[in-house]
Amino acid sequence: MATRFRLTWLLVGLISVALAIAACGNAEDRVVVTASEAAFVPVVESSDVYVGVSRLVLTLLEQDRQPEFEDGARFRIRYFEPTEGGVKFHSEGQLQIADVEGFQYLVATEVPFDSTGTWAIAVTVELADGRAESTPRLAFLVDDHARGPQPGDAAPTRRTPTASDGVLERMLQPAESARGMYERSASALIAAGDPFLIVWASAERCAGRRACARALEQAEQIHNRGNITVLHVEPFGRPRQNELQALIDAANEAWSIEAEPQFYVVDADGRVAARFEIVVKTSELEAAIEAVLR
Repeated sequence: MATRFRLTWLLVGLISVALAIAACGNAEDRVVVTASEAAFVPVVESSDVYVGVSRLVLTLLEQDRQPEFEDGARFRIRYFEPTEGGVKFHSEGQLQIADVEGFQYLVATEVPFDSTGTWAIAVTVELADGRAESTPRLAFLVDDHARGPQPGDAAPTRRTPTASDGVLERMLQPAESARGMYERSASALIAAGDPFLIVWASAERCAGRRACARALEQAEQIHNRGNITVLHVEPFGRPRQNELQALIDAANEAWSIEAEPQFYVVDADGRVAARFEIVVKTSELEAAIEAVLR
């Protein structure tokens, strides 16, 4: 599922890059690296891109693999907003690096999408020796609202699968200490007024990468600390018997799960307190959890 989204973003962006060439009265608008000139291109990993989104997760792609950079490389993102004639330079910022077993995700935490339409981004890699390399502009649509539940929204009350539904039968068996993540459903926790963290991640690898495995490791670490209930749902992958599959599909739809991993922190009032897509630092998860436990 996630692979389809990445390829769609890449195709749309490279086809639409001509939109970014429009000169709109700023020198920044006319600095354009074409796809044929660039050594690598940006790929948007986030599945839900909308006005007001707080995080944007990217990767860089060089043919069919990720480019390698020397230690000390810094990553900068430039944003181009839509206009009647194309796009014009809006702002820029630094990207954070999230490494998952050698695979680098780039995370923007101050995303300026304040209007709908075709925005574009470009990434510049600043090397330790003073050289810099830039990507072509990647153009994509910014929606007017999120598809999934966002901070402040009521969390979906649809029941999520538990061990009593047979959810563990075709999964990689969790450690004994992690089996508590499958004892209760999200609906039961919301009804009881119990805050929780729910992690949606399928098999060990998501689209060939270990992001799902890392998400499960983070979930287990937090679960084992015992200060908040942690749930894990495997949304995709191995088909289950009909009744269980229908339960999983209904939960996926209620929470709008289209890419994975997904992390939601829900407070005691049953409202989403935080959401993270694809990759998140454990310290960020812990801070969001601490906020709902105060």
